[in-house]
Amino acid sequence: MKIFLFFAFAFSALCLDAQQHTFMVYSVKGNVTVNQNKTDTKAHIGNLLEMAATINVPKGSVITLICDQVGLFTINKPGKYNISTFKDSCKQSSNSITANYLRYVWAQMSHGSATPSTSRKLFMNTVGAVSRSVNNIWIDPRLDTIIYASGSFPLSWKSYAEAKDFEFSLFTKEKEGQPIFVAQTEALQLPLTSLQKTLNAGNIYYWTAAIKGEQNDERKVIKVINSKERDEYIASLRKSEDAFETEAEEAFRLGFQLEESHYLADAYSYYQKAAELQPAVALYRSTLMAFRKDYDVQ
Repeated sequence: MKIFLFFAFAFSALCLDAQQHTFMVYSVKGNVTVNQNKTDTKAHIGNLLEMAATINVPKGSVITLICDQVGLFTINKPGKYNISTFKDSCKQSSNSITANYLRYVWAQMSHGSATPSTSRKLFMNTVGAVSRSVNNIWIDPRLDTIIYASGSFPLSWKSYAEAKDFEFSLFTKEKEGQPIFVAQTEALQLPLTSLQKTLNAGNIYYWTAAIKGEQNDERKVIKVINSKERDEYIASLRKSEDAFETEAEEAFRLGFQLEESHYLADAYSYYQKAAELQPAVALYRSTLMAFRKDYDVQ
């Protein structure tokens, strides 16, 4: 019996050791090359690597890899490395936002047919339940809560009726009270910048939109913070990942994390920055376009 258990444990350990992992190039600086299937190529963002591949990192070069969609690690010392030696790095990040982000990047880079407009939200934990108010106005659940310090971003809605005139209302209470700000508009949105004189840091506000002459009891949240608090939060996100990233990759990650954390105006600015810094990376461009479409950013 003891001999049987010994071989059983040994077999399990052997199977675990033989487990195959897949790696993806997340970030690269310098002339890093990859040998895979007996072919040498320059490492590029999005390259999928199997355990049999080897990486040559010259002096002054750096490469960061994702393993199995969840692990992230950097090789910054010159040398030639067999990918299989990094199998212990295939551990899920303890940061759930980072883990969601890595899965998103992996899915988009490895399956080009998926569109960010339909798949990005699947990797976030912030989307509420879809609902439709009885007065023909629908507000996207992604706008249930916005954390706002500054910047341009629209509060938007959809109308199921052929209406041309709408009324935007801002409240200090969730379910009752008179609005502290009312605006008439023919557009299906109101820019947050038009509320800056009304919004005060440290307060929570509630907003809704209705067809003129009607009432909408569904109210969404705007949590207003000061720029210092916003900047400190972004600084904490920068520190949350110690793997090497270029400025563009960091900006894109921050955009994703800020969107998931409801900092929508700031997320937009970082998605823009990533696309401007690396216009050749299709994922950055397509995600920015999807973000604009999702939130009616014009």
